[in-house]
Formats: sequence, C-alpha cells, structure tokens
Amino acid sequence: MTTDTGVEETRQRIIRAALKLFGEVGYTRATTRAIADRAGINEVTLFRHFGSKRELLLACLRAGNQTGFARTFREHLTGDYPSDIRVMARLQIADTQQNLGILRLLLCDAQAVPDLQEVLALGAAGNRQQLAAYFAEQIAAGVVRADLNPLLLAQAFDSLFSSHVLFEHFMGSTPLPALPAEDVVESLAGLFIRGTLVE
Repeated sequence: MTTDTGVEETRQRIIRAALKLFGEVGYTRATTRAIADRAGINEVTLFRHFGSKRELLLACLRAGNQTGFARTFREHLTGDYPSDIRVMARLQIADTQQNLGILRLLLCDAQAVPDLQEVLALGAAGNRQQLAAYFAEQIAAGVVRADLNPLLLAQAFDSLFSSHVLFEHFMGSTPLPALPAEDVVESLAGLFIRGTLVE
C-alpha cells in the first residue's frame, strides 16, 4: 500500500526531473519517457500522477510559484520602502538565478509551442499580481507616487532586476561587467526608488 507521503515524494521527484530536463533540452524535446527515466520511475507512473506533459508543466510552475520570490518576498520586508525594495531586488535576482531552467522555456520554446505559451503566461500573471498588490498598498499609503500603475511597476521591477542575470546566462556577458553584483543591486534599486517614491 502506497502512503500519502510516498505519493507526494514521487510527485516531487517527477517535478524535479521535469524541471531539470525542460531546462536542459526544452519542453518539446523533453519526452515523458526521458522525464520518467530521470525520476527513476516508469512512464505509466508519470501519467498516473499528472495525466499529460502539459499538466506536469503546470505542476512544475505551481511548485516554483509556491516557493518563489513573488509568493514569499513579504516575509522579508521591514516596512521601510527603500530598504524593502533593496531586499526585494536581491530576492528577485536570486529567484531568477535559481529558475533559469524554466526561464529558458519562456525565452526559447514558448513562441513555437502554444500550450507552453499559455501555461507560462498564467504563471507570470500570478507573480505580477502579487507584486502589483504590494505596489498598490504602497500607493494607498502615500509612499509611492499615485500616478503610477501598480501592474506596470510590477513589470518594471521584474524586468529591472532579472535582465542582467538573463544577459549573463543566455548571452555569456553582462552589460555591466565591471561592477560587483552588490553595486549593481544598489544602483538599480536606487533608480527604482527615486523614480517611484513620493517626493
């Protein structure tokens, strides 16, 4: 008899294997058989747990979102907006570095695979909503400029603190090669804070 713990461990093993393989070879080339082999199970077990490769991808994204930056950043906040932006920036950069495999899917496969495009858009929208809610609260509190759209702020924040990680990983270089990582965070955070804070 299989225990609930055993079932969950198997699911997590499949998700870890899928994320690794998706990141290595892309969504299209990562077959369910290869994922099952990587997880040390048979393909029937994979389908019993997830039903399809698309559902497995959804589970991978949910697993990442549950522990990722957008869901957990509030645990680290102090209530001081400039300090919080710096903390959020460091967390966003770390999360981007940790999830380069799934980001590879977004950048390389999504345009050619409609299912993948839809699933990734759902995950990104959920993360943006979490960030936008934070910025909406800061606007309501009179900390952030009221003429700024919270969703646009969320998108700008995400782009600002992910781009140099993506440049370095996918292009082998960074636009800011001479600056230490912490200086990059401080400079970009300062720009964002000055551009959003009520004067």
